[in-house]
Amino acid sequence: MKRLPVIFCILALAGLLVPGCEVENCPPNALSYLHFSLVDQNGRTFNTSDTITIVGQTTSSDTLVSDTLINQEAAASSFSLPLSYDAYTQFVFIYHALDVGYVGRDTIRIDHRNIPYFTNLDCGSMMFYEITGTAHTHHRLDSITITNPNIDNNEKENIRIYFTVSGVEQ
Repeated sequence: MKRLPVIFCILALAGLLVPGCEVENCPPNALSYLHFSLVDQNGRTFNTSDTITIVGQTTSSDTLVSDTLINQEAAASSFSLPLSYDAYTQFVFIYHALDVGYVGRDTIRIDHRNIPYFTNLDCGSMMFYEITGTAHTHHRLDSITITNPNIDNNEKENIRIYFTVSGVEQ
């Protein structure tokens, strides 16, 4: 019986000194965003002269769901936007010029594959994406290129949006 407290103390010290198998090593950013860069026809980054409102759209139970993601952003050169868990996400870019008001809109559809990513029990899961295709209208947009189809929690350009820009806007 005299050895029982000694054995208990040794086990308690061993439990405190030996770390557990599970070390919390969660990433600081668990969200994945699609990163757009706005460039002119020559591939140079530029800031828009119009304010831009971006509305995200997806379907849920055969119903179109819309949400304003960015509201009247001025002088923007890039955007970071979330994607839906559906097979595609659609963004509506609404342009407003300061002097005349509403100018127009463009719609961009991003088709993507959802990739669940599980790190460990403490961190939970994240959703990564792979861009499989794009489509867009041509009101102000000229073209779109996919620069990196893999979307994860690292901040990097995924899509480059080309605008035809006059010399005044550059």
